[in-house]
Formats: sequence, structure tokens, C-alpha cells
Amino acid sequence: MSESIYRALECLSRREALSKATKATFLDTTSGKLYFTYISCAIISIVMAFLWKWTEVESFKLFSVIFLIFCYIGYISHPFVLLIIHRKFFGKFFRNPLSVIYDNVKRNHQVDLQYLSYFMSKKKQDLEVVLLEVVAEKEAFEKRIALLVGSIDKIGLAPGLLALFLSMNKLKDIELDWVLAIAYAIPIFYGFGVFSHILATKMSRHITILEYVISKKV
Repeated sequence: MSESIYRALECLSRREALSKATKATFLDTTSGKLYFTYISCAIISIVMAFLWKWTEVESFKLFSVIFLIFCYIGYISHPFVLLIIHRKFFGKFFRNPLSVIYDNVKRNHQVDLQYLSYFMSKKKQDLEVVLLEVVAEKEAFEKRIALLVGSIDKIGLAPGLLALFLSMNKLKDIELDWVLAIAYAIPIFYGFGVFSHILATKMSRHITILEYVISKKV
């Protein structure tokens, strides 16, 4: 039955996360927690901005801008923060980059072996139907993300930073205009885009596994 194949794919995704980071979900990893912090800062800044608009209390405006700045600083410094936290890992990477990559490959290999035999026991027709559905859903998911996020994954945080800098020049007289709206919106969409990219990458890996099993079925 196709239902058992879907359950196996869900379990495979969970086991991959456990093997790579000894965690159950992306939010349990160091990178996930950092991204959650950045997005939380962006959400708090938006809430503060609305509170300022409703109450006209200037302190809300100041805290709103401060949290927004922290969010941008977090996104920009994220690679450097990870470098400090995982300095032993990166030290090994610079000494022998391929060894780190192959360590990751070996962990994936051990997980995949447990599921390849299971997938091989399934009917080829069921596997083909599941593959068709997964590919279609991945394409639809990527299109939905593209409509929502747009080209932020390509241009990055630059438009938001520019809008923030333009607004900072007139901080005392700052208003909730369209320029500042861009500065507030982009961090949310950027974080959502990162998370969506991780999900799409996992789906691509599962598609490759299904294609391999189908190709070996007679």
C-alpha cells in the first residue's frame, strides 16, 4: 500500500535529522534556534510598531527599530556565529574538507540502508505512484513559496537593509510608510524562505531514493 511508503518517507526524514544533529527537528539544532531568534525579533519589532501606531508612545517606536536591527544583524552574522560555535568542526573542515563531507555521507548511508530494503519490498507500481505524487507536491510547494517569497532568496536582505538605512536617517520623524514596511517584511519572508528551502532539499533527496529503487525493480 502507498500509505506505508509515505509513512516510511516520514520516518526516513526524521531519522536523517537524528543522524545529522542528534535532534528531532530543525528547530532543535543550533542553526534552527538562531533562526527562530531572528524571526522572533522581527515579529516583536512589528508588534512594537503597531503598538506605537495605536498608542503613539515613542518608546515603542524605539524598541521596534532596535529589535528590527537585531534581526538584520543576526541574519548577517549567522555564518560567523556558527563558525564560533562549531569551531572544532570547521577546524576539521579546513584541514580536510572531504573528510567532513564523507562523514555526512556515511551517516546518510547507514540510515538509507535501513529503508532501501523496505522500499525494495514494495510493488513497483505503488512506488511509481508515490514518486509521481511527491514530485508533483514538491513542484507545487516550490511554486507557492516563489509566489509568497518572490526573489528574496536571490537578492537576500539588501532591499530591507537599504529601506532600514533610509528610515534611520529620519528616525525622529519616522513613519510607517512603504519604505519602512519593506524593512519589516523582508526578514520574515527571508526566514520563511530558508526553512522552505530546507524542506524542498529533503524532498529532492527522497525523490532520488525513490527513483533509484524504481530503477532497480524489474
